[in-house]
Amino acid sequence: MDRNIEAVPAIEAFGRARGNRLRRYPSPERDGDRLYPLAAPTASPSFAIEDGDTIFAIGSCFARNVERALDAAGRRVVSREFELGEIGESLGEAANFFNKYSIHSVLNELGWALDRDSFPGADILYDTGGGRFSDAQLGMARLDFPVETILDFRHRYLDAMARVAEADVVIVTLGYVETWYDRKLRLYLNVAPPQAAVKAEPERFEFRVLSYADVLDGLERLHALLLRHRAKPLKMLVTVSPVPLLATFREMDVLVANAYSKSVQRAAIEEFVATREGVDYFPSFEFVTLSNPAVAWSRNDYRHVSPDLVNRIMSNVLDRYVAGPRGAEAPAVMSLDALLSSMRMLARLDDHAALRDLARQQRDLVEASIDALMLEATAARRLGDLDGAHEVLLRAAELAPTRPDPVERLITLCRPLKRHEEARALCDRHARDFPEREAFRERLDWL
Repeated sequence: MDRNIEAVPAIEAFGRARGNRLRRYPSPERDGDRLYPLAAPTASPSFAIEDGDTIFAIGSCFARNVERALDAAGRRVVSREFELGEIGESLGEAANFFNKYSIHSVLNELGWALDRDSFPGADILYDTGGGRFSDAQLGMARLDFPVETILDFRHRYLDAMARVAEADVVIVTLGYVETWYDRKLRLYLNVAPPQAAVKAEPERFEFRVLSYADVLDGLERLHALLLRHRAKPLKMLVTVSPVPLLATFREMDVLVANAYSKSVQRAAIEEFVATREGVDYFPSFEFVTLSNPAVAWSRNDYRHVSPDLVNRIMSNVLDRYVAGPRGAEAPAVMSLDALLSSMRMLARLDDHAALRDLARQQRDLVEASIDALMLEATAARRLGDLDGAHEVLLRAAELAPTRPDPVERLITLCRPLKRHEEARALCDRHARDFPEREAFRERLDWL
């Protein structure tokens, strides 16, 4: 039996192709800037995020990046609003206990939060000796507390998870399909069980690799759970985390294992969103993995996504969704945050020509931002356009008269331009407006 995601008449398919300006894969000659150095895949919103909408994000570590970026953009992120008591304060954020790496881990926590009678209680705690316990749903956190205290913390945690029922927008980020299963509890775990528990009961635990059907079934169960417990209409974004596997438990190259992990989840999401109203896929995975690795990853480790790229992605989410439903062919409106992030990444790539082109395309935004003007001036100078850099710095100094750096860079630029009289006038201004920056003026022996 066929299970097509789409089946449309040929005439309609040809008509859609003619109207889709993003139909063809980019090439160096056409739309190449949509792919290199910074990928810019386009989403097609089916709903709008209103100005006052609250957001709940859950999933792998990339979900935490999403939360921070949206919070910085002034959005109310209710998944960051919690009171976890003594244990929560002792763990902070370092223990990664908010990360949910598989669809089953997401389903476990939200199911227990919304149907509290289903929570297994102390049964999910593994005794690791010395009065310490491990909860394999909560990352690598080691809980050095009495069971009663841990369970109080656990219910506080589930109270925080239950906020998903009141949020206007739910964002789910899928991580991996390499999972662990507790046969005794009939429960998928979020991380590997502690070695002490495995040694004590070697037949209790299994390593499992999820299939396409497993992931799709989990998404469908999650969707049904949310609809059952919400009074508001569901607006849901589903993504795949670009963060790769750190290591694999399969007998294969981790590169191959990671490709399966991401692609099977991406494929399941495509079928999941195709038939559900108010549920969209957002291409965070493509934003990162198709971009130049030199700027996609921070720490130069190929695993942690650059904060600038996360900011660019989430700015794109807001740009596309706040304006309301639009087709893929509708041009995105770039926010200032997204512009600055893109300019900084292009600067790190030494792609100064692309940076200047971007500044020209977004002239109104650039002229309102001192930081954007400074980046444009640097690009112009690196390209040898000293007069162009000078003009941009003049506008920057006018826009931000209380900042010394535009004036100082103007003075420095006057030397290769042989504008000594202008430099002296700027030095007088600098001494008047920034008397505390005397050290800079003392270095101007060429004047």
